[in-house]
Amino acid sequence: MSHGAGTEIPVRQNDAPLPWGVRARGGFQHVSLSRVIARLSSTSRGFTFVSGDSTDFLSFAELKAAGEDFGRRLASAGFQRGDRGILMLSGQREFIIAFVGMVRAGVIPVPVFPPAMLTRIEAYRERLHSIHASCLPRHIVADDALFDICVEAVGEKPVNFAELAAGAPTGELVEPDGGEPLFLQYTSGSTAGPKGVVVTHDNLLENLRSMNEALGTSPERDRFVSWLPLYHDMGLIGCMLGPLVYEIPAWFIPPYDFARRPTTWLDWMSRVSGTFSYAPNFAYELVTRRATDKQLAGWDLSAWRVAGVGAEPVRPGTMREFGERFAAAGFDAAAITPSYGLAEGTLGVAFTPIGQGLRTLSVDAAALSERGVVRPVEGGAGGGAKAEAGVEAGAEPGADVREIVSCGPLLSGWEIRIRAASQEPADGKSAEGQPAAGFAGEPASAEGQSGAGSAGEPASAEGQIEIRGASVARGYWEAPELTGETFQDGWLLTGDLGFVHEGEVYVTGRTKDLVIHHGRNYHPTDIEWACLGLPGVRPDHVIAFGTPDERLVVVAEHKPASSPPDLARQIATRVRGAVGVTPDDVVLVRPGTLPKTSSGKLRRAACRDAYSRKALADHGGAQQ
Repeated sequence: MSHGAGTEIPVRQNDAPLPWGVRARGGFQHVSLSRVIARLSSTSRGFTFVSGDSTDFLSFAELKAAGEDFGRRLASAGFQRGDRGILMLSGQREFIIAFVGMVRAGVIPVPVFPPAMLTRIEAYRERLHSIHASCLPRHIVADDALFDICVEAVGEKPVNFAELAAGAPTGELVEPDGGEPLFLQYTSGSTAGPKGVVVTHDNLLENLRSMNEALGTSPERDRFVSWLPLYHDMGLIGCMLGPLVYEIPAWFIPPYDFARRPTTWLDWMSRVSGTFSYAPNFAYELVTRRATDKQLAGWDLSAWRVAGVGAEPVRPGTMREFGERFAAAGFDAAAITPSYGLAEGTLGVAFTPIGQGLRTLSVDAAALSERGVVRPVEGGAGGGAKAEAGVEAGAEPGADVREIVSCGPLLSGWEIRIRAASQEPADGKSAEGQPAAGFAGEPASAEGQSGAGSAGEPASAEGQIEIRGASVARGYWEAPELTGETFQDGWLLTGDLGFVHEGEVYVTGRTKDLVIHHGRNYHPTDIEWACLGLPGVRPDHVIAFGTPDERLVVVAEHKPASSPPDLARQIATRVRGAVGVTPDDVVLVRPGTLPKTSSGKLRRAACRDAYSRKALADHGGAQQ
């Protein structure tokens, strides 16, 4: 594989030279993204911005020139090295040019999504105010349409992108050190308020190196297609900065276009013979429901080699149904690539090997929920290749099982350990001095394999996932206490629950979301997924949570006009049959009620708070 400038791009060798001329590991020379941008040169490859059936092409050479021009104008307008600049731009082209310009000027971009729903504008103002107070930016760069919201939220008028782009480009560009902050990624706030993750230039380039190594991307062969918002890590890093650094062509569909017509995503995958695309589980479920037989007959998805899925729990049934449904359009289910990552780790941590497809493990549900023990079930319901193979000392066939998706082995450069509730994590040892379950004492090999959880070993334990590597972010911006709670002695305490089995990472939930009911642990996704397919219940619009007195509450959005009168009872019955526990309360609310993050994730903590304040609008199923 050759790069536009003729140098080699690494695929499997950890210490291979990167396109910008330094070594990825061992003697890492603190290269900045600014330097990478300065070397963009391709005039034939670049980014294509989709608008309906029309497109707007911007080559990488043109992007470099436009970004550097914008960076000089930023410097002329008073931005200085190390200043923060909030980006609130709805246009993808404008956002990317502004982001690149800030990087070349040494300014730290702070992406903030434009408001998606005017009905929730007050919550948006509160979030913007919180982010502004945290990062104290030099200016907000925004569209005209957002000026009033900015003034109401933070008391200042933003800088207009168009006016900046028309200013005098007389300022100087800078080249930051690789250890300096590159951008601030404010977390979605699914369990708490927004926190600004400090991602350095080194963090980004190391994470892109490890992901590119695992995915084997090629600028000549591959074509990215994405509708993901550029304000979040998967869209920003995985679908924009990754293709930019390796000069891989990418097509960008406006997120609102996908929201209005989800199948436009697959329209463009077919049109441009897209090879790469990532999305959360809900997007695959949505297009599976919405695609018509006529559309399938006109699509060619045979070039799609990486159908990445992450950012939220992966439901095995969703991905199986997607693979089966779109096989008629040439889609190969082996392209399905579940992944694990998080903003505090820059982005990617574990990827399913290319071409492996969906792999799941069926485990004894009672052992997992009551004792945190991972006990594989031979031939468990819905089990993948691993589950069907069976394990010594596994649970009895026919026991209640839970099917969990593998996110694959660690990317190279990562270490992982699993801390069970009773274990001390400081040195990767348990309280008795033995390696904690799933702990990889040595860094992952070039293939990303962990040594933990191999066949024949005792059953693994579920616990908090903790990771260490060069992609771990510096911490949270101006939040030393929060940083100390999450970043400890080089280890990132992810807050995610999971385990390692036969060298692959399985994620089971979030520690803060765990439901405790009469002394037994339940993962809310299992309860929420149990409601799928019930008439009247909106798909992916159910939240389950526990209360301080160990009661189980289920809140579901529905349309009263089309819902059966006993829907609350049906939900309780379905949950009891699927999970083995009866909800203490089922609350039905109107569409649009459930709180979500800016990336579309359901906010369980916010819903629990609204429930405790009796602030949920009820439509049949009294809030108790």
